[in-house]
Amino acid sequence: MAILAHLDDPPRSRWPGMIVGLALAVPFGAAIVVWVIPWLVGAILGGARDLDSRLRAEDGYMKALCNEAFEPMRDDTICGCVLGTEVPSLDCQLAFRMWTLERQRETCSDAATHEAAKSFCTCVDTVADKVDTAAPEARDAEAAAYENCMALPDALYLPTIEMLTPS
Repeated sequence: MAILAHLDDPPRSRWPGMIVGLALAVPFGAAIVVWVIPWLVGAILGGARDLDSRLRAEDGYMKALCNEAFEPMRDDTICGCVLGTEVPSLDCQLAFRMWTLERQRETCSDAATHEAAKSFCTCVDTVADKVDTAAPEARDAEAAAYENCMALPDALYLPTIEMLTPS
């Protein structure tokens, strides 16, 4: 629509600006589509695969523990949960975390092991002490800090089922 002001000064064409905008946007958009989106999808799916494999390993460990190396005084709480569920790594996560924390505390009580895995054992001792002093309703939240211990470079693995088998 032409107005009186445009008679002396007609509006500029928008084509040069649109061409410059497209020249900048197309390569940038292509870079996002080619590199960023596949990287994000890979990171999300890779994290899901890692979690899935960790949960499957925990399932196998808990089922083997309760079927082959069950010791009532030590494993009563965790096996009561594991044997009653289909996916123990999800349903019995809190019980397994508490059980694991106790096993790692026992492992770290050895002076040579504590010296070999100093940061891990110190982390386990700290988390276990916080769990022991926490109120009953806050113990699960305090035990969640054990996840940070497992990420340390000198983290110890759980004892093998053969080591836990009662003699």
